[in-house]
Amino acid sequence: MAQFAPNPYQPPTSIEPMADSERARDGSASRMSRFWAAMIDGVLAIVIFVPLQYFAGVYRDFPKISEPPFWQSLLWALAGLAITLVLHGTFLARSAQTIGKKALGIQIVNASDGKPAAFGTIALRRLLPMSLVALIPYVGGVLSIINPLFIFRKDRRCVHDHIAGTRVVKLDRSK
Repeated sequence: MAQFAPNPYQPPTSIEPMADSERARDGSASRMSRFWAAMIDGVLAIVIFVPLQYFAGVYRDFPKISEPPFWQSLLWALAGLAITLVLHGTFLARSAQTIGKKALGIQIVNASDGKPAAFGTIALRRLLPMSLVALIPYVGGVLSIINPLFIFRKDRRCVHDHIAGTRVVKLDRSK
């Protein structure tokens, strides 16, 4: 009997969901859980940061806002990092989670051993480099947009995950 190559147009024969729409086989957090965790963390930051900037006069000439001097941008970037660490510091130190990650049941772990990432790793190798990169005129904004798009790669790790040697996993709630 002759052997024929499989038909590439034939629908899948398995009844299992294809390549996991919700969770990777390696335990990586789903793209949607990372997205919603980031949204929660972002809204919390906006609620704190925008009024702070308003009272500091950043929006005084709105809608004609000009580019601030570099030193001022650097101060705001450091203030943003400090606010992030104050807002999420306890969760990051205790369980390697932000408030959003805790709410969605996901956690930052070391890519090498799967153990929860240390606070220093998260603060100095994951958050600080991206805060500084964002300050680079023109390029920083583009890199800040490209960074989260790395979630669509097979390994689901953003640029900051690669820099810090971390990944985000779904917590096993059965333990």
